[in-house]
Amino acid sequence: MKGGGNSGVLGRLRALDLYRKVPRDLTESSALGGSMSIAFVMMFLLIFWMEIRNFMAVNEVTTIEIDHSEDGIFQVNFNFTFPSLSCEFASVDVKNVIGKQREDINDKTIHKYTLDGSYHGAGNSEENWEHLYEGTDKDHYGNRRYAIELTPERFETMKKEFEVLLVDFHAPWCSHCQNLAPIYEHAADLVRKRAPHEVDGHHKHSVALATFDCTTNNAHKRVCADNHIQGFPTILVFRQAQLHVKSVGFRHFYESYMGKREAEPIANFAIEILKDVQKSDTAALPLPGEGTDHNGDGKLDSKVHTKGCTIAGFIMVQRIPGQIIFRPKSTGHSLDTGLIKMDHMIKHLSFGSRDPSAVRKQVSDHMDGPYAEKIGKPVVLAEQEDEIGFTSAKENAHFEHYIKVVSTTRLPLHGPPAHAYEYTLNSNNHNSTNGIPEVIISYDLSPLKVQVREESKPWIEGFTTMCAILGGLYTCSVIFEALFSSIISSVSKKLD
Repeated sequence: MKGGGNSGVLGRLRALDLYRKVPRDLTESSALGGSMSIAFVMMFLLIFWMEIRNFMAVNEVTTIEIDHSEDGIFQVNFNFTFPSLSCEFASVDVKNVIGKQREDINDKTIHKYTLDGSYHGAGNSEENWEHLYEGTDKDHYGNRRYAIELTPERFETMKKEFEVLLVDFHAPWCSHCQNLAPIYEHAADLVRKRAPHEVDGHHKHSVALATFDCTTNNAHKRVCADNHIQGFPTILVFRQAQLHVKSVGFRHFYESYMGKREAEPIANFAIEILKDVQKSDTAALPLPGEGTDHNGDGKLDSKVHTKGCTIAGFIMVQRIPGQIIFRPKSTGHSLDTGLIKMDHMIKHLSFGSRDPSAVRKQVSDHMDGPYAEKIGKPVVLAEQEDEIGFTSAKENAHFEHYIKVVSTTRLPLHGPPAHAYEYTLNSNNHNSTNGIPEVIISYDLSPLKVQVREESKPWIEGFTTMCAILGGLYTCSVIFEALFSSIISSVSKKLD
C-alpha cells in the first residue's frame, strides 16, 4: 500500500512534466545541427559577456535643481602671468553688483613673482610715497642744472662713460616728477662735490646723476620702452660691473632706486654703489629679487627686477555677480599707460575651496571610466598645453573674461559626494574707454545647480533581462535549425 501510494504521486507529477524528454535512441543528429550548435554556443557566450558588462556598468542620472546653498562667500583661485607688467605696479581689485569694492588688495593669499621666480611680496607692498618728499630740498627748485640731460644718441655712451650712472626717467606732465626735480638736482650737486676724484686709478667722473624725458619724441619713447619704464618718476641704476653669473640668462633686468626721495639719501646711495663697484673687479649687480641696503634700516634702497609678473593665489568673494580686476596702479608714480601692455597668460582659474585636481583624484579613487575627468576642470587648455595666452595689438587693450559658474555635485556609488564649480569662459578685448589697460574677470553664479548621481542596475533586473535575451536566442536557434533542416531535406528529395 505504501509503495502504491508513492507510485500514484509520482505518476501525477509525471503527468504535469513540461520538460518531457525523447529517448536518445529516437533522436537523430546531423552535421547541420552540430554547426548550428557551435554557432549558438558562440553567440550565447558573446551575448552573455555583453550582458554582464551592461549589468556592471555605472550609469549617470543628471538633475537640475535650485541652488539653496547658504554659503555667503566662495573662493576664486587664479594664476595669471603678465609678461610686460612690473610687479611693483600690479594691482588686484574686486567689486560686485551691489557696489562693494576692494582696491589694491594686499591679502596674504595673493602673491606676486617676477618672471625669474623671485618673490615680490604678498599683495602690493608699496608704501605711500607722500612722506618721501618731506625735507628742506625744495628751495633748490629753479636753480642751475646739475644732473646730465640725456638724449637717445648719448644714452648708451654715457652708460659706458660712468662706472655708476643714476638716470631719472620722467615726464613733464607728471606731478611726482615735478616734486622730485629740485630734490634730484640737489642730489646731483651733492654727488659732484662728494664723489672721489680718483680711486685706484678710476677717472674723476666715476659716478653721476642724469635725467631722461620719455615724452619728447618717438626715439625717447623707444629708449624708455626698452628699459621697461612704465611709471614716472623711475630712477634706474646702471653699473659697469659684470652681471652675476646666474643673471646672465635673463633677457630683461634692471636695478631701480627704492629709497627715500630726498637729496641726502639719493646722493649717499650713489656714492655707496660706486664704492661697491670699485672694491673689486668682480663686484656685480645683485640677483633679481635682491638689492642693496646701504643705510642699514632693513629696507632695500634699490632692487633688481626682471620684466613681467606672475600673480597667483585666491580671493574670497560674495556669491553675487562681480569682477576681479588686474590693472596697473601706483600711489608714488604717474603711469604712462601707452607703455603698458596687459597681454597675459592664464595658467589656472578655478572656483571653490577645493583644488580641482584633488576632487578629480577623489572621484577616480572610487570609480573607473572617464567620469573622473569631468569634475572640477580648470581652464580648458589644448592638448599638451600648460597655459592659455591672450594678446592684442591694440594700444591700451582692455581684456574681459566672462564666466558663468555652475555648482556641481557628483554622488558616486562608493565614497563621499564630490562638490566643485564648473564654468564656461568667453573672452573679448577692445580699446580701454578710460585710458587704463585692464584685465577683468566678470563672474556670475547660476541660481541652479547640477547634481550627477551614479546608479547601477539592480540584480533582479539584470537577471530577468539576461534570461529573456538568452532564452530568446535559444528559441531562435531552434527555429532556424528546423527551417534549414526542412529546406535541405526538400532539396535532397528533389535531387533524388
